[in-house]
Amino acid sequence: MNRNEISTLLKFVSKTRVLFNKTVSNQTIDADWRIFSYVISNHLENKLCTTTSIIQVSGLPFATGLRKVNKLIKEKKLIKRSKTKSGKSFSIHPSGDLIKEFTEYLLLIKNEFASQLGFGGMDNNFYFGTSLSAGNIIPAPTVITNQSKKFKRIRFLSNDNPTFKVINKNLDFFEYIFDCQIELTIESDLKKLLNKIITNSQSNLKSKFDIVAFNIPWIGQLVNLNCLTPLDKHVEKIGLNLNDFHYSGIRSSSFKKQLFGIPIEAIPDLLFYRKDLFQKYGIKPPVNYEELFTACKILKSANEIESPISWPARKGQPLATSFILAMANFGKPYINLRYIGDKFYDLDSEKITLRANFLSDAAFQAAEMLKELTSYSPQNISSHSNDECVEYYSQGKSAMVFNWSSRAHLFELNKNSPAYNKTSYLPRPAGRPSFQVSPIGGFSLGIPSNVSDEKIPSIMANIRKFVSPEIIKYYIEHGSLTSPVFSVVNDPEVRALSPIFNEIDKMEKDEKFVEWARYPLPTYSNIIEEVGNKIFNYLFLNEDLNSTLESCQETAQKYLK
Repeated sequence: MNRNEISTLLKFVSKTRVLFNKTVSNQTIDADWRIFSYVISNHLENKLCTTTSIIQVSGLPFATGLRKVNKLIKEKKLIKRSKTKSGKSFSIHPSGDLIKEFTEYLLLIKNEFASQLGFGGMDNNFYFGTSLSAGNIIPAPTVITNQSKKFKRIRFLSNDNPTFKVINKNLDFFEYIFDCQIELTIESDLKKLLNKIITNSQSNLKSKFDIVAFNIPWIGQLVNLNCLTPLDKHVEKIGLNLNDFHYSGIRSSSFKKQLFGIPIEAIPDLLFYRKDLFQKYGIKPPVNYEELFTACKILKSANEIESPISWPARKGQPLATSFILAMANFGKPYINLRYIGDKFYDLDSEKITLRANFLSDAAFQAAEMLKELTSYSPQNISSHSNDECVEYYSQGKSAMVFNWSSRAHLFELNKNSPAYNKTSYLPRPAGRPSFQVSPIGGFSLGIPSNVSDEKIPSIMANIRKFVSPEIIKYYIEHGSLTSPVFSVVNDPEVRALSPIFNEIDKMEKDEKFVEWARYPLPTYSNIIEEVGNKIFNYLFLNEDLNSTLESCQETAQKYLK
């Protein structure tokens, strides 16, 4: 249940208990319920409780109430958190166990209430109704009680992906949960973000940031420049369960068999499509580019929408990413990784002499495919980055869009969108048989290499909380449809929010996600920026394809020396 639903149920149960006490038992004191409902309500609203306030709300005499509070602390139903360094002043919070038990109790009431009214399943419109038990349901976030007294501030550098927008928009909530000040610096320009991470770590001074969120393909460059702290030994110390994370996310956050980041997002690049329009016009969901263009032609002839498809085509990194991902669908990574078989490439680049693949058949086919795609795209497609093309789709102006799964919240959580509850998802279409594959992207949380050693345990504890199942679920409920951990994806309430979670789960089981499409070379960002500029000139300024790809190859080789 989300926070609003828990609050509503809690108020409903409180009213029924008041009515019972007044009309049947003549009891005005219901101390356990009063205390538990009070601390849970305050927790949901980010309000502090004190011993005095709990005694007052319990209805018990002061001495009796004090004994009651101390007993509940001893039983670990309530926990104390120091408000000052001396520890003399403290606040009271519900324990994780109490929150879990309370959530399960409210769910039992909710299930019974719904059942008696004939509701059931996850697709009904009854506000309380669900037939699911709380077995896999993750409760609301709990507060940190052992926050470092010395380091009471988290300095966090990130971009403006949906997950970080949730943190920024709800900063008061996160500061309440983490029991410290959070200084979040958001840099929306990826190139500038990368430069900030590098400049900060290469400074002779101590790091300006405790945590940096880095784009997964940058890991090779950041490790090569000694910008990140290896995390393996620190993960063991805090007991972080890496087995709960998607394997592809951990692999993509590692370089040369060392872990340098903890995934906070694990997002595949997918084809979103309007299933209602496809059904209306009898269009087969496209598994290859031939079927994609068939769909485009039918939709263009129908003239019901502005453009059949939208996709990131802005000059530089957005267009280059579209190009190398299309290359992957035509069977080749952008560099000559060793082909293992069955759509997989060896990620150990130290075994080969690196060469770019921009003169391969896959590069020519990908570029020609994108050129053809422009005729079915918005007139201003050359200005579309990831945000613009998903916004275009969410407004009902296109029937398909290529994009990262995290941006699906623009229509999955927006009832006013024409695409709301009408979208299905597929891996990127195959250009070559068996290469209907999508890359895994997203951001991982790392620690700059110039952070003082004494701060690292505290920072790691905070990273663990930022990627904990209950916090990941919070991101999802507030607009970021991505989860790097299995336990959250298995939460039935999360699955009920959008079909994208079931779809992604199936794709992962079918091994549709690959890591080699955006292999993290130390010079990845340099190559990608220049290739994106050159492909732009071919697509929109009519430069010759042969000379364009020869220039891409020459540029890439320059960075591979």
